[in-house]
Amino acid sequence: MTSVQNLQQQLSGNRIFLFLFLSIFLVSSCKTKKTVVDNRGKTQTTVPSTRPGPKSKVDTIRWTETILENEDVAVIDEPVEYKSNYKIALLIPFESNRYEPRQFQIPESKENRFANYYSGVKLALEELDAEGANFSVQVMDSGVGNIKPKLDRLKDYDLIIGPYSRDQLKETASFCKKNEIVNVSPWQASSRIAEDNPYHIQLRPNQTAYYDAMVMDALEKYNASQIWMVGRDDSKDKGRINYFQQSAAAILNKPNSKPLNEYTVDLDSLINDALTYDEIFVEGQENVFLFPQWSSEDEPFLYDCLRKLAIEKGLNKVIVYGMPVLIDSDKISYDYFQNLDIHATRAKWVDRNDPDVKAFRKYYFERYNALAEDDALDGYDMMMFIGKNLMKDGKTFQHKLDQDQSRYLQTSFDIQKVVLSEEERLDNFNKIDYFENRKLDIIRFRKDRLIRD
Repeated sequence: MTSVQNLQQQLSGNRIFLFLFLSIFLVSSCKTKKTVVDNRGKTQTTVPSTRPGPKSKVDTIRWTETILENEDVAVIDEPVEYKSNYKIALLIPFESNRYEPRQFQIPESKENRFANYYSGVKLALEELDAEGANFSVQVMDSGVGNIKPKLDRLKDYDLIIGPYSRDQLKETASFCKKNEIVNVSPWQASSRIAEDNPYHIQLRPNQTAYYDAMVMDALEKYNASQIWMVGRDDSKDKGRINYFQQSAAAILNKPNSKPLNEYTVDLDSLINDALTYDEIFVEGQENVFLFPQWSSEDEPFLYDCLRKLAIEKGLNKVIVYGMPVLIDSDKISYDYFQNLDIHATRAKWVDRNDPDVKAFRKYYFERYNALAEDDALDGYDMMMFIGKNLMKDGKTFQHKLDQDQSRYLQTSFDIQKVVLSEEERLDNFNKIDYFENRKLDIIRFRKDRLIRD
């Protein structure tokens, strides 16, 4: 049986967030902990669900630009420890001391997003409970500032999810490493949070994972001679393009080479009548363009590049690869997706035509009398993924997450061990700095809608 803060069964769309907000102050009941060490082998089973089982979401990611290499390390045989009850803490930044009811009604507000996320987590916990889970869940407002007093109350917990703040997350990762508690980071993507910490799981892929996915997909379909990496004459774009070259060289097994074409855009050509891509196009030849720019600050540059590309390509076929900003942008219309065959990399993507997604959104509305935003599906997926694997593999479940091949509502997961230092990676095969999800989808425009490739 899973114990968690109670949520009102039927709320109006205007009141759901108030009850969610108030519910975090309720203390969940916790059963006496009983530890059982099970040395028997265990096979994975899939339990049928009466509600939608695990599949994607709109990304709002903050990255730190750190170029890292990621290789497989040796498999570690960890002792399996099962318990009759697992204690889970969920740290969400409701910031109750700044409570403003109107903020919960703004779709893109932080308050609305985390309320939806928590609602999705609640539904997943109820489904896991029906499948036999026995979790005691404590939901806490991580707030702002010093999180140490809250963490000191969690020393006997088995799993801590969150928090959102990067500074708080770094403190939490250190605390969990010291106390041997698994820490799941659902929101942040950074290689600077954890080091030598096999208890930290990062569910958001780092920026380099997006670059690797773009290069891998392009090289699977096209020759390297057809691929152009597009950037500005500045240190950031040069660093990104250099990583593209490293990734392509590794994929093609051509170390120390630069297999792909590099193209530096003359910024003046984007705003006058001069040709921007005058050195590239040859009649009848397909060209592939990789754009590594990812932030909202890059949006004007990307829009101008795509606008000029659509004009100058003529009848030549072009394929464009880019980051999630291509989908998020209000300026880049679906006409560009179709005309330039844009491939956008995404970690989360909600296919609203998917039957399981439709079933989840219907159940969510019946339960809360409110529409399920993408964050609700994100919270549901995270809790189902972590909860199922905790039930199956016990306290050290993080070492076997790479075996999970399930597809959830928004995505599947590809958890890999990360070792930041190349020297340590070569000298110590048991070294783990943290675990990172590297699963990404390629999204394209087909039949008047965006779909997974």
